[in-house]
Amino acid sequence: MRVTKLVLVVSVLALLISSVSPAAEIAIVDYADQWTKVDALRQTLDEFKIKYDDYTKNVEKGTLTFKDENRLFFIGSMTTNNPKLHESLDKNAKAIQDFAKKGGIVIEPTQADQNEANVDWLPDGLTCVRSDPDSPVFKIIKPDHAVFSAPNKMIKKSFQKWGHQGWPTVWEVIDSQKGFDVIMECMGKPVIMEAEYGKGKFVMMALAPDKYHIAGNDDNTKKMAGLFMENLLEAYLFSLPVEAEGKLATVWGRLKRFF
Repeated sequence: MRVTKLVLVVSVLALLISSVSPAAEIAIVDYADQWTKVDALRQTLDEFKIKYDDYTKNVEKGTLTFKDENRLFFIGSMTTNNPKLHESLDKNAKAIQDFAKKGGIVIEPTQADQNEANVDWLPDGLTCVRSDPDSPVFKIIKPDHAVFSAPNKMIKKSFQKWGHQGWPTVWEVIDSQKGFDVIMECMGKPVIMEAEYGKGKFVMMALAPDKYHIAGNDDNTKKMAGLFMENLLEAYLFSLPVEAEGKLATVWGRLKRFF
């Protein structure tokens, strides 16, 4: 009798765990642009063995609907080189803004200024305008920020001499902004900046760590960009409060109702 009951408990537990297993916490849009020719965000997350919901095809068709489990929306570097994706992201500005307002994090690294000079999907009060200058010169403004501290300690040297083809570390500087806190800058212009919005955040960058990790000019670029990608995920996803729903404690709570 005890053995039978134990088998039943294990079977029900397995069923419940399967039924409440959380969907991907990361939602992405990515594109193999004309310069790097790699869908680097996908490749990086696959390498890290991190599950994600890929909304690229949906966005290309004009729609963007987030799942309740999505907590981070990551727009791959140079994604707006695809005009359909660029237009659709702007069209779905409200969905992106609502996602952040409810507690989601939106990250957009380097985009070519000829594709997306002004980020039109940002909410009122926040602006980000990109420009063409590229530079190997930069300054870390907030060295204690989480993006530089965990799981990898990253200092100025960690970002030096990044490159893809002829482009240096800072690729497409942010020419002007409003409403953001600057974390890294280049010649007085933002390179990494973030802004709180509702319960979430918008993070904008003039770095392309996903592209540089996959298609960098050398091993140092690929390695350091990969370490920075790990830090981005740690700072803006894995360090967020964990929801109880779908976790083992909740499963055990549900299991008790059967006995």
